[in-house]
Amino acid sequence: MTFDIVASKEDKYVGIEVSFQVTKNSVIDRKSGQAKSRFEQIETLGYKIGYVLDGAGNLQRENALRTICSYSHCTVAFSLKELDVLCSFLKEYFL
Repeated sequence: MTFDIVASKEDKYVGIEVSFQVTKNSVIDRKSGQAKSRFEQIETLGYKIGYVLDGAGNLQRENALRTICSYSHCTVAFSLKELDVLCSFLKEYFL
């Protein structure tokens, strides 16, 4: 399974999917469709999955966002404040 970003420390891994979407193409819909199975596979291995979502195209797809948030250990927007939330999540998990 591939991710946009993988953060790791020793035997702990976090797969991070990123979506910057301002058009009507299907990136957010694809990531939403994959969210449940990816989450279940990652959980089985004892790892974590997170998402960084930004852009008007993402925010207009409420159902897709709801699905992604349901199958994520940490979902944030692309801003300094939100990325701090992701960093805190990673630090806590890697301790």
